[in-house]
Amino acid sequence: MVSAARRGDGDAFAALLDRHLPHIRTFLALKAPVPQLVDELAHDTFVFAYRQLGEFSAGTSFRAWLRAIAWNLLRAEVQRFARERVQRERFTAWQLEEWTAAAPEPSAEAEHLLACVGELPEPLRQLVALKYQEERSGEEIAARLDRSAVWVRVSLFRVRQLLRECVERKAAPADAETSPA
Repeated sequence: MVSAARRGDGDAFAALLDRHLPHIRTFLALKAPVPQLVDELAHDTFVFAYRQLGEFSAGTSFRAWLRAIAWNLLRAEVQRFARERVQRERFTAWQLEEWTAAAPEPSAEAEHLLACVGELPEPLRQLVALKYQEERSGEEIAARLDRSAVWVRVSLFRVRQLLRECVERKAAPADAETSPA
């Protein structure tokens, strides 16, 4: 079938895709850090394989070749994601420094935020301190708290929601007092 696909037989390549797609999807599902990557990378694997069929060494395992392509695409995607995350974190840190420098006096919102953090249960305060005071990564926090990185991300998401709601509650009475009637 591979040799027929190399000669341009689309049906032969479709048969190869049908035969190997479930294996490649499973391989990627076991390796990918997020499930959303599985379909995209499986698709990219077969597009790449189709374009590079001439590079496939006859007599070797087509499935192993596909798996190697999938692995390389996955690695590239994870590296790209890591670079983007570092850039986002640097930008956020820079933006925070700019805002801090521009506003030396703590705003009412910042005071509300500090009060809200103080009202959090100790484990959540510790999580906030590790992330925002000690500037630890999610992986470092997970290792330190003996939790999974997913738990850290979800917990930080939830604590940020709690803090936002708390700050909005505390700011609401002040807004009501300053609003014209």
